[in-house]
Amino acid sequence: MPQKLNLGCFNRPAREWINTDITPHIWIARVPSAAGVIRALGRMTAERLQEHKMGIFRRVRYLNVTKRFPFPDDSTTAVYTSHMLEHLYPWDAEKCLAECLRILAPQGVLRIAVPDLDQIVSAFEKDSPHPFLDDVYAYGHGMAKNSHRWHYNFCSLSRLLTSLGFPTVQRCEYQSGRCPDLESIEHRPESLFVEAIK
Repeated sequence: MPQKLNLGCFNRPAREWINTDITPHIWIARVPSAAGVIRALGRMTAERLQEHKMGIFRRVRYLNVTKRFPFPDDSTTAVYTSHMLEHLYPWDAEKCLAECLRILAPQGVLRIAVPDLDQIVSAFEKDSPHPFLDDVYAYGHGMAKNSHRWHYNFCSLSRLLTSLGFPTVQRCEYQSGRCPDLESIEHRPESLFVEAIK
């Protein structure tokens, strides 16, 4: 079966993909009853506990995308990532995308969904800047790792991908493109969608 890699999936692992994240829930899921204890201490929501009971986080592997991926060159037919890249500093995002290029087989596809910087900027209102700032930084969304560290529009993202060596980069529509399983793996229609072909 062709290898397909899902980066930063959190609680949405996809069937027949290698699903990865850095969430602590990966480690909690490895300890029997740990999620129930954490919930009893008031440190986990009922929704998250239910996800643990369903075994969702047991289907997720730990992968730090700022390091070398544990996969050989040219070994992967598709890489998908949704709303993960904006949480990386630009230099770490570049490392991550270079690793995607390395592990993709010839004609393999990298599909990226990120918040669209053009949409974020267009929503700025000088008399009410807080919604704009919340979209830019997302500081109020839990731990520091959930904050936004950079943003992209199609021009900046396509330029970055081209500079790394992807010969073909195109903008796509929601659940439409060369990446497999989009109907089941893609869930954020408001995003900027870009595919890069090796």
